[in-house]
Amino acid sequence: LPGASGVMTKGALMAFENDQGMTTDGVASPPVWKALIAAVIAGHRSSFGYTFVSVSEGSPESLTVWHSGKTPISGTPVNTGIAAAPTATGVYAVFEHAPSVTMSGYNPDGSYYSDPGIPWVSYFNGGDALHGYIRASYGFPQSLGCVEMPYAEAGLVYPYTPMGTLVDVS
Repeated sequence: LPGASGVMTKGALMAFENDQGMTTDGVASPPVWKALIAAVIAGHRSSFGYTFVSVSEGSPESLTVWHSGKTPISGTPVNTGIAAAPTATGVYAVFEHAPSVTMSGYNPDGSYYSDPGIPWVSYFNGGDALHGYIRASYGFPQSLGCVEMPYAEAGLVYPYTPMGTLVDVS
């Protein structure tokens, strides 16, 4: 709806807040408006541009990155969530961006896991994230909701997915 705030507005606000060193919550608070107006008056624009990530759960599963109107990464094979722990479909804004994290939680069978050193992580919905993960193959559901890709590809995707980047899973 025209004039309505949605995930695209939230992502753009988060990207701006991140660039400005502000709390990255995607809320157009008075300090954010003040910073936005000051940036417009000063003619300051993002030097980074804007990224959109598309994750296809088709067969084979893949990821494409659009950055400032170009596709620097296209058709990278990925793994999304298994039936017992699916990757949520929809459009989400990246809310946490870290070069390495420890991921932990529970498997569908109730057993606990803790995986340290997971590289190139961009969380976009709850515990769902884009990240590197070593598997024998890619292109079909194998994760617990995340979008896994080989380390090399994850390293290429990571610089394009700062806070506020939109990720579309379909």
